[in-house]
Amino acid sequence: MKKKLAGLYLVVDPKMGMDYLRPRVKAIVKGGINVIQVWDHWAVDQDKVGFVTELRSIANNVPVIINNHVDLALSAKADGVHFDHLNQIPDSIAGQLIVGVTLSNRTDWTLLNQGPVDYISFCSMFPSSSTDACELVDFRVVREAKKNFHGSVFASGGISLDNADQIIGLGVSGIALISGLLKAEDPENTTRAFINKLK
Repeated sequence: MKKKLAGLYLVVDPKMGMDYLRPRVKAIVKGGINVIQVWDHWAVDQDKVGFVTELRSIANNVPVIINNHVDLALSAKADGVHFDHLNQIPDSIAGQLIVGVTLSNRTDWTLLNQGPVDYISFCSMFPSSSTDACELVDFRVVREAKKNFHGSVFASGGISLDNADQIIGLGVSGIALISGLLKAEDPENTTRAFINKLK
């Protein structure tokens, strides 16, 4: 049985440092964020377990997902792991943690449904500075995923309050943001504004 996630999904860049992130993440949590992912973008010698442990404390029961590193997720008692590619996912992870994966195009939905993946996130819906490694996603693929994949479907990349309605109209379970929240002038109210759109 796949674990269902939905709503607003924050991707935190740990390289920004906890001093910068702490007040912003607290405000975003207060605004009602539903999921937090720690992006695999670390400074040299950064204390990863310490960072995730503090983030989990700030998250206040919001699920915290680690990008790519199962060992870090387990040692820091995170809620799940998000992989950049389908071929990275070990079979042994099934049932232990929430499992997500980034997609940019269609895949074998039947095979995906049989595996341990609870949710998928499409990247990138629009051009974005933080998602330059992703190709732009055809909206038809997102609709196809919603129809054929049994888990949750998120979309990310270049999503703003101005274009979010286009993505929400595809029937996604939620949207994922980095700078749209972390660099907002008022992170708490911006979070609320996105959540109101998702309702």
